[in-house]
Amino acid sequence: MLITSVSNSPQLYSKQTVLKSQSQHKTSPIIKNPVVDKVSFSGLNPEIARNQLKILLTQDIWAPNLRIKMPETPLEKEVILEILEHRLQLDRLVRLTNEKLNIKTKIKMLANLMEQNPSHPDLPALRKEIENKGNLDSYLKTLDKNIELEQKKKKPALEYFKHIDELEEEYTAKHLLKNSAFDKFWHKIIKNNINPDGKLSTQELIDIIREDKAPVVERVIKTTSPILSKKQLLSRVQSQYEQMLREGVDVYKGEGNHNDVAKQARKTIAETYADSIKKQAGIDKQLTKIFESVEQKYTFKVDRLDGIDIYPIGEIWKDMKADEKSIKQITQEISQLKEKLAKTPDSQDLKDLLTKKETELQNFKDEWVSRLGFSVKYEGINRERMVEADRLPEYDYLTSENKTIKKHKRIFDIYKTNNDTIPETMWAEIIA
Repeated sequence: MLITSVSNSPQLYSKQTVLKSQSQHKTSPIIKNPVVDKVSFSGLNPEIARNQLKILLTQDIWAPNLRIKMPETPLEKEVILEILEHRLQLDRLVRLTNEKLNIKTKIKMLANLMEQNPSHPDLPALRKEIENKGNLDSYLKTLDKNIELEQKKKKPALEYFKHIDELEEEYTAKHLLKNSAFDKFWHKIIKNNINPDGKLSTQELIDIIREDKAPVVERVIKTTSPILSKKQLLSRVQSQYEQMLREGVDVYKGEGNHNDVAKQARKTIAETYADSIKKQAGIDKQLTKIFESVEQKYTFKVDRLDGIDIYPIGEIWKDMKADEKSIKQITQEISQLKEKLAKTPDSQDLKDLLTKKETELQNFKDEWVSRLGFSVKYEGINRERMVEADRLPEYDYLTSENKTIKKHKRIFDIYKTNNDTIPETMWAEIIA
């Protein structure tokens, strides 16, 4: 399941990578009644437990439409409300920032279509949407001015989240929060999201949580999921499995076998619908057919992109991962050197070594940022080529939920709005 990079694709580095699409792979049978991993804060210092919750609950805090689960404890409720009250103050800033990114993307797409595919059916609507903005220079300057104004007006709320970023860096360094905890907690949020269609505002989420009153749709799902009819079960499994593959399968990855993603997705579904599966005799074969059908759909869309010239940005991501590993290691070494220097402040050898390590760290960070720019730039070019080849729907299906692409675009947007600088507090997230 890979996007093909043909042999004459422009290369980012001196090496050439040819990624081939594979239309068949084996998947394992559904696993029944597995043990569900839990996230626990029992026995922790109250302040540490509170800070851990702040960190875990703000993983998606800058998304336009927040994903939130109902709190399970009084402490979690208190922390969620505190977080949402601060995010409420920043809703306009988030909207303006996303609006700026959106219009710049559409301006670039319009220019590309007008030059290379002036008869494309999307062109009139895209041109009209942009023309409705009026003078683009003035429009963008107004956006920048409003963003800057919001940043100044809402500085305390921004500082609140900056402090949480600092806590995350501290807690991960001290092993008070393991990387696995982030994924487990995020899975719980996704699974129990009370804002699945993204229609609830921040204020509405505050009201719901304050009143301990989840939306009706969520209560119905929770009460009916153990006793789903066969039709309901099969429908939900198909929808959920498809979403899991879209999020988990990286079509830019230089390997063909994604059985691990499929296996984990099936395991999660087995956990989620264990009771319903037990009550539906002989449903295993139907579930397997659904899994295979979804995989065939996914593979078909990959094959539809075969032969289109693209940049193999998966190779950039590999180098970025290597940079992240080096940044993490050198950061730890610097921390250890500072501890030693605190004990022997007159040691010139330690001072020299610390200076050397700090220079190395900055060089790796600069390399990572440079590659971030290439990642965003060339993914955008790949997208434009899909537009030219009339394959954008297939490409969007395969990449719109890609975690790396989404992460890189989000960080790059912050980088550009922060005077071409990545906030120091964000590096903990990058190397996590």
